[in-house]
Amino acid sequence: MINLENVTVRYPIPKRYRELVLHPFRRAKRVTALENVSLTVNNGDRIAFLGPNGAGKTTLLKLVGGLILPTEGTVRVHGRDTVSDNTAARRSVGFVMNEERSFYWRLSGVQNLEFFGVLDNLSGRDLHQRIAELIELVGLQDSAHQNVASYSSGMRQRLAIARGLMADPDVLILDEPTRTLDPVAADDLTRLISDRIHRDGQKTLLIATHRLDEVAALCRRMCVIQKGHVVAMDDVAEVQGREGSLLAYYREQVA
Repeated sequence: MINLENVTVRYPIPKRYRELVLHPFRRAKRVTALENVSLTVNNGDRIAFLGPNGAGKTTLLKLVGGLILPTEGTVRVHGRDTVSDNTAARRSVGFVMNEERSFYWRLSGVQNLEFFGVLDNLSGRDLHQRIAELIELVGLQDSAHQNVASYSSGMRQRLAIARGLMADPDVLILDEPTRTLDPVAADDLTRLISDRIHRDGQKTLLIATHRLDEVAALCRRMCVIQKGHVVAMDDVAEVQGREGSLLAYYREQVA
């Protein structure tokens, strides 16, 4: 279970050069990315986070993953505080970022997974067995030993999912997993997540997305974030039955 209680995140705004020269000791202004957010995620839940660009979706997911810390409030993953027990909390979470430069492009897919597997404290036979399992899971058997530089965007996203699953986390976070993909690759990746990764319903999935078709295909609940606030949390099937479409509901929440 994941619990966020009255969480606020504020970032300092970087000073411009002129301000640094004229006022080097003046405290930097701060922007509020999330404000007073409380949220509970049950084990095995599947939640989509939606909102305009800059609403706070990625910030919230990074909080859960322990990549950033709250300015105020508490975040607990399976009872472990992400501030006081950050390392233990992060072990339960796998993170799939949509970043092209997150791999070593001159290394093969297998070599990249070996590197990240060592960071997850895997080694020897256990490491190579886990890599073989993940390569098969994400369907990269034919290209596992090719340099990542030769991979398509869809293949890199599959490799990113394999990396996020390396330590077999209870929680898998996906930040706009199909953003750079063409429609066919996006559909293939959505099917992979639905049919293979969440097939047994054991893993908790948290997905930041702008695609309502992904929400309908992958998620049980949807959370709408607007200007750093959670403005709505609803059951996807109930919204579809009540509103007729997810788009109508979403427009109403962010209007």
